[in-house]
Amino acid sequence: MRMAGLWLLLLALSACALPTPPRSAPVALTGLSPAPQPSPQPSPRLALAYAYFQNGQYRVALDESHKLLQIQPDEPQALGLQGLIYTRLNEPALAQRSFLQADRSGPLDANIAHNHGLFLCEQGQFAAAFERFDQAVQQPLYGEKAKTLWVWGVCEQSSGDELAAQNLWLRSLRLEPGAPAALALAHSYERQQWPTRAQAVLAQFNASPAVTPETLWLGIQWARQSADEPSVKRYASQLHQRFPSSSQWHAYQREAFDE
Repeated sequence: MRMAGLWLLLLALSACALPTPPRSAPVALTGLSPAPQPSPQPSPRLALAYAYFQNGQYRVALDESHKLLQIQPDEPQALGLQGLIYTRLNEPALAQRSFLQADRSGPLDANIAHNHGLFLCEQGQFAAAFERFDQAVQQPLYGEKAKTLWVWGVCEQSSGDELAAQNLWLRSLRLEPGAPAALALAHSYERQQWPTRAQAVLAQFNASPAVTPETLWLGIQWARQSADEPSVKRYASQLHQRFPSSSQWHAYQREAFDE
């Protein structure tokens, strides 16, 4: 079955009338935001501010963004970066003000919408966060839609809506297969005692070019629990061939299956 076909099948299965399963524990939101994305040709000072931010030098990055905003007070990427910096500095009021200013200056900037949505989700403002994620995904030229859909799913799960989270992860996978969404969806199905769905998601992802050591290792662990020796051998062979230097392959060689 083609990959897109399986995601559509899983989406159809998710919509079937089934008994309500127990609620899964939410995935941690920490670290979900992608690195801020400056424009293809940012000003030297903005590029420097981004570099300091990515290096963890938040106060220096803030100073550089302030200098730029003294010259260009409505520069949306600098304002959005300030929102990220204030988030890291645990200054939520200042972060929210910066994100709102950035949105007014750059209402079509999907990266700003994504990062603002994540900030709002971390603050427990779920409805507002969902609106920002949706605004990001609606931008036709935005290249990180799959990532935003994955993060949106994590936020939906944190709000208590597991089905909405699963549907968003399916949308993410249909758009662009990615390990975070595949693992989130597989774990969600597994915790809800839907092993067939969980294993289908994992098997399809592990057959894709986007396969990772983490997804293969989970496949090995689940196959061992099911006494499915052919699948164990198949995943182990993939792990050895594709990722011979990975910690997962070394763990397999040691038979450290609980790591």
